[in-house]
Amino acid sequence: MKERKKLTIFILIAFLLPLILVIVQSSLTNACISFVLFGIQAASPTISAAIVLGLSKELYSTVAGELRQKNLIKAVAYPVIITCLTMVLSKAIYCFCFSTEFEICQLSITQFFVVMWALIAEEFGWRGFLEPLLSSMGVHRLLTPCIVGIIWSLWHYHYFLQNKIDAPILWFAIGCIAESYIYSYLMRVTGGNLLSAMIYHFMWNLMLNIVAISPSKNNGIIWPYVILTMLECMIASYIIIRARIDKS
Repeated sequence: MKERKKLTIFILIAFLLPLILVIVQSSLTNACISFVLFGIQAASPTISAAIVLGLSKELYSTVAGELRQKNLIKAVAYPVIITCLTMVLSKAIYCFCFSTEFEICQLSITQFFVVMWALIAEEFGWRGFLEPLLSSMGVHRLLTPCIVGIIWSLWHYHYFLQNKIDAPILWFAIGCIAESYIYSYLMRVTGGNLLSAMIYHFMWNLMLNIVAISPSKNNGIIWPYVILTMLECMIASYIIIRARIDKS
């Protein structure tokens, strides 16, 4: 299957499946079924990538190549360190500037399962399939994370439709692009170990709730989220500059 055809099928399934599930959920009254459908909705990038790779008979080889024990310590340690530092530092800066108490929140059972689902729901689709696909199509390596970040941010439309995300749309999109460079960096330094992206996504969602970054956790105040996004942009800028220096 040609790369452009793979890309088209992937985008269509990844974007249309959540919309269909949102429509179905709106007519349901059973909370358990709605929760299951929400989980499928969240996993649409991975489902889409699996379908495309299955059609081209590349699913097993791709999974085996990206999920391995190579650089396992880095794949776990790096994303944990980056997320904890950026989240805690952003909240600390906010608390210092606005003279508020540093709050640690607990997760509900539902939130816990949603955060755990982040381990496998998305990253096989985004960093495991889409980013390598764009690279194979000849997209510049410094531009690829930006394109993935834009597509990734747009994909979240269904969460905004359901009021599941309360972050400002512009800052959310900027954050997705900046984080995409961090994901790409993690994949690169771990030799393409997809576990690094999976751990980063999990830790990001976990710390977002524990450190209370979202506006809903701060009486509608957006500054903790804005500060976090700015820190992520600084990290992304460093990654880009470092990559350009290394290449030269």
